[in-house]
Amino acid sequence: MKNKNYIEESVAKALETQGYELIDLIIQAHGSKKLLQFFVDKEGGVNLNDCEILSNKIDAVLTMENLIEGAYILEVSSPGIKRVLKKPAHFKRFIGERAKIYTKEPIEKRACFTGLIDSADDEQFVLDDGTTKFTFKYDALKKANLDPVTEF
Repeated sequence: MKNKNYIEESVAKALETQGYELIDLIIQAHGSKKLLQFFVDKEGGVNLNDCEILSNKIDAVLTMENLIEGAYILEVSSPGIKRVLKKPAHFKRFIGERAKIYTKEPIEKRACFTGLIDSADDEQFVLDDGTTKFTFKYDALKKANLDPVTEF
């Protein structure tokens, strides 16, 4: 199997030509097979038909470029309401939205922060937790997701 970054880059290129963005890829062991979970998005969101089309497209890319050895299970879905934030463009797109981030190293004895994305550029973003505005460089992040408040 090629490394995860190589697989992501190859699939992302193929999807971009059709107006889709690969948001995330999770690879897990699933018995004797690998479970490949691709999270995709496009302007206006993705629907079930998009996922079916993209499943066939991604399967073709994986096969043609020989990216995965052995059997695998392929899942394609939208990133959901708690979508991962990986690129500066993601943070810029969701300015004003609530996010939860985990840092690689503790800052002020904390490694988990929740707040509104106040601003973002190509190097860093600002998260406002209601009392303090924290500035984070993207390479200091371990993980970041949207964290919307859902009301029932």
